[in-house]
Amino acid sequence: MFLLNALVDLDFEMKTTLNIMCVYMLMLIATTATAMSVEKIDFEAQIKPIFDKYCLECHGEENEEAFRIDVNSDMLLYVNEGHPETSDLYTYMTLEEDDDNLMPPIDHEPRPETSEIQLVSAWIAQGAQVDGADSEDGDATSALVGGASDDKDDGADAVAEPVSPETQRMLNALGSLHTAAVHLPIGLLLGAGLFAILSLGGSFVMSDCAYYCLWLGTLGAIIATASGWYYSPMEHRGTVTTIADLFDQSQPVFWHRLGGIITTVVALLLCLFAKAARGRNPDDGTMWKLCAIALAAAIGWVGHTGGELTYGKDHYKDLNELVDTFINPAQGNAGPTAEGSEDADTENSDDDDSGDAEPGGSSSEEGSIGNGSTENGSTEEGTLSIPLDI
Repeated sequence: MFLLNALVDLDFEMKTTLNIMCVYMLMLIATTATAMSVEKIDFEAQIKPIFDKYCLECHGEENEEAFRIDVNSDMLLYVNEGHPETSDLYTYMTLEEDDDNLMPPIDHEPRPETSEIQLVSAWIAQGAQVDGADSEDGDATSALVGGASDDKDDGADAVAEPVSPETQRMLNALGSLHTAAVHLPIGLLLGAGLFAILSLGGSFVMSDCAYYCLWLGTLGAIIATASGWYYSPMEHRGTVTTIADLFDQSQPVFWHRLGGIITTVVALLLCLFAKAARGRNPDDGTMWKLCAIALAAAIGWVGHTGGELTYGKDHYKDLNELVDTFINPAQGNAGPTAEGSEDADTENSDDDDSGDAEPGGSSSEEGSIGNGSTENGSTEEGTLSIPLDI
């Protein structure tokens, strides 16, 4: 009886959690839509004129051996794409007036406007893309920023709303939570699949465990997906500013990001479906349990793609070799034997070579070690002279 009352109370709490999740999803969708609606900043039309106005006088063609703002490869050395707060090109413009590194210097007139500095920050946050066609080193510049910018739409001349450093810092803080937040939903959704398998035999307790793990895992997946959206640009694995960027398979994070978004949406729909199914007949939930098992497999694949991004594609190499020894024991035993025989053959060949050298006299290396000269011209056995191979 106590267990049933606890489950009823927990079900009420899950309803409250559902309402919170719905509000959170609406906020996430609105934030994403706003971010994707912001058009890319045009370097030639919006950023280059700022540099020409305030920087070109001291960092132009006359300073061929120094830093030049009009050479994109030079300029991008001071840019950390996606991170204006760690880009010297931006931070030097935001220093205190009494700082000697302030750019342009305090006595330079005119001074850049705050809106212009924020526009530079927004351009860096979007990836610091430049048009390589007009640069003196177009190919090198394109390689530094990942290629030329996409073709602009008809309204591309409009100035995009700049992202302030404070906002960018908050987004980076949210993105930094991804590596910690991503493990909880993976474990919970995998647990939901395991409990769903165990509940197919009619266990009411296992069914409840699968249901509530599904809800908690979905809540964690939403947080992990939101944080991952901002974590990807921080690691230079892909930035989404347009719909085309979302489906750009050249970005390293493409499959992991798309799989995470789809899995999260499916998990939320499955939670609602499972809730409705339990409301109709608590004893029958075969369909949503089978879907939970499939969802567990999907979240496992998403986690695997994330592991490849972090640790490389060979991070399961030792595990794969261990599995191969169970699948094909003969091949597993043959490997070390073959390697050992190869090492033995190498040692034998070395012994043969040394044996051949002894009858005919010492080798060149032995001559360099055993025949040294003293000051009176005589040879002294054991004297170490300079090796011949140096």
